[in-house]
Amino acid sequence: MPSTLRIFDHFAKPLAYLEAPVTPRSWVLNGFGRAEFTTGLHYLSTKFPSREEAVMQYNNLVFIEHIPSKDAAGTVNGKLPDWVGIILPDRNWNFGTLGATAYSAEAILTFRPMPLGPISGTPASMFRDILGFAQSAPALAGLAADIVIQPGIIEDVPETYSDSLATSAYDHIQKLCSNARMNWDVTAQVDTKGKLQLYANLYTRKGATTRLAITSDNSEGGGPLLTEQGTPYNVIYGYSSADSKESRYFAIGVNQVSVDKIGFLGRNEVFSGITDQTALQNAAQVMADNSPPVLKLRRVALDIGKTFDSLATGNIVTVRDNTVGFKPGGGFGFEAQARILAMD
Repeated sequence: MPSTLRIFDHFAKPLAYLEAPVTPRSWVLNGFGRAEFTTGLHYLSTKFPSREEAVMQYNNLVFIEHIPSKDAAGTVNGKLPDWVGIILPDRNWNFGTLGATAYSAEAILTFRPMPLGPISGTPASMFRDILGFAQSAPALAGLAADIVIQPGIIEDVPETYSDSLATSAYDHIQKLCSNARMNWDVTAQVDTKGKLQLYANLYTRKGATTRLAITSDNSEGGGPLLTEQGTPYNVIYGYSSADSKESRYFAIGVNQVSVDKIGFLGRNEVFSGITDQTALQNAAQVMADNSPPVLKLRRVALDIGKTFDSLATGNIVTVRDNTVGFKPGGGFGFEAQARILAMD
């Protein structure tokens, strides 16, 4: 599966195109994926004399674009999403080759410490605040900002939330999206001057409902064909963070559809960082509404027609299988919409 691979420095300025035979990489919804690539040292030395280490340096950025294949008639097949990330350990040296590891650009925000203190507001305002603190983090050490992650698509919901900043921008964005049941990612594009532009995006729900049907015609089994997992807590007794019993808030979230189907299954949950009643009620209800168990599927999509155009984290596809799952009315098999949580 051919791809182009470009390297940018930590100021997002272009350094090199690299020849890499394969570039295994992954995309993860609300998280970061990983990529691996190997390049020839002789190629680096010939093309970029005395710059080998600068090209393969940690904290450099990697931008990978999938090159669509063509069918027998010459028609162009589907294209996978672009992949952008940061080079970090491990590096593996072998005779004549250097293997590098990169993590998708969301991981950059694990290296952006937050100032200690509370923030609150709608998810969009909190997301912007966290990005602002991330951008100013180098300045606190008297350093110039290097990798700039700009606000991109930022959607919102009318509820308010709160948090107590303490660790990294990544950790607190993860917490925000978990409490608000939203999605986020970092995307990239190369501008007209050849510089890489990074954008942090917040979505009420990432992805699109596609017309793609995953069947035996365009996919193969990829492990367990269907897994049901997760303990189905459907009533959440939520408690806020507090220094004393008197200052602690309490709220209950109920998933009535689940209760009607399987009965009461409750649990206590302390929502760290939440310090007000409204935010607590929202978080407890969101957790109850998304009660497991969830049905998880693994499939290997085949490079047939425009299949790859519909494959991106968050997208909804239809899955048809007549061998697993309970069929309404008896027997086995199902047809259902499924959301793509991760791709390799």
